Amino acid sequence: MFKKHTISLLILFLLASCITAKPIEAHTVSPVNPNAQQTTKAVMNWLAHLPNRTENKVLSGAFGGYSHDTFSMAEADRIRSTAGQSPAIYGCDYARGWLETANIEDSIDVSCNSDLLSYWKSGGIPQISLHLANPAFQSGHFKTPITNDQYKNILDSSTAEGKRLNAMLSKIADGLQELENQGVPVLFRPLHEMNGEWFWWGLTSYNQKDNERISLYKQLYKKIYHYMTDTRGLDHLLWVYSPDANRDFKTDFYPGASYVDIVGLDAYFQDAYSINGYDQLIALNKPFAFTEVGPQNANGSFDYSLLINAIKQKYPNTIYFLAWNDEWSPAANKGASGLYNHSWTLNKGEIWNGDSLTPIVE
Repeated sequence: MFKKHTISLLILFLLASCITAKPIEAHTVSPVNPNAQQTTKAVMNWLAHLPNRTENKVLSGAFGGYSHDTFSMAEADRIRSTAGQSPAIYGCDYARGWLETANIEDSIDVSCNSDLLSYWKSGGIPQISLHLANPAFQSGHFKTPITNDQYKNILDSSTAEGKRLNAMLSKIADGLQELENQGVPVLFRPLHEMNGEWFWWGLTSYNQKDNERISLYKQLYKKIYHYMTDTRGLDHLLWVYSPDANRDFKTDFYPGASYVDIVGLDAYFQDAYSINGYDQLIALNKPFAFTEVGPQNANGSFDYSLLINAIKQKYPNTIYFLAWNDEWSPAANKGASGLYNHSWTLNKGEIWNGDSLTPIVE
């Protein structure tokens, strides 16, 4: 497959402030935020039409680490060294929810922004996730279970718990604002893997449905959406909903079509052809992605080329995948070249074409 050269930083810098998608003959897919920046609208529409292509249709992605202390460009460099390509999407996590800090908002760090801005200018798209500290405590405890009553206190801005949540959200919004000021669209993935029992915002027991808990999660998600969108006026976010593939209730927590741009699965697996939940998520009628992926047994033996082949054969509407780093990384396993150089895969530098997004196919 012919791989396009990365276009100049100058052109991309101009694109960051004003991007015009090529004319669309049929329907336009818009972000859920009606006030989204023009760049963000163009990217959303472009992403939604990727499944219509015959090749160059699945964006590659990788996780770069936690902004507080582990984030760097090392993972992108490692993948480029191994596969000869740089991932189209590069992820950062603003929150180190296990840190014991004097104030809970000190667990939030946005210093990865400068690298994310550079990544955007050089032909990539940033993704931001949040391993939030637990507002039921002064800090840390992101995996400490809470009762539904504690959850309600977190949702109440007049309580100590609610004030802690708001302090974190304010600092997160400050970081996101920096990127918006530069015209950078962001794949924003809050409150992930909620159907698992390991994060405070999710379930507390293995595959045990709790309708009250599900309702509280939806309230929390909507609170964050309205704070970022209405209170802070952030118009560059594409909202990503990502349950865990290895737990049930994947769509029960779905906050509604008005709050989600992209649905996906966080999937750790040994058999790429047997990931659970694709049909359920596709039925929500939103663009679909593998929002976090890696081998279940991280011993260096997993063949990542099987992932893109499985996407082609079993999950053909996938618009991107984001591989985790460290021992789960494609660079630490097998098949990285087959994954990033597959004819279906789009890498950094293949998103833009001259002064616009690469052509939309209807």
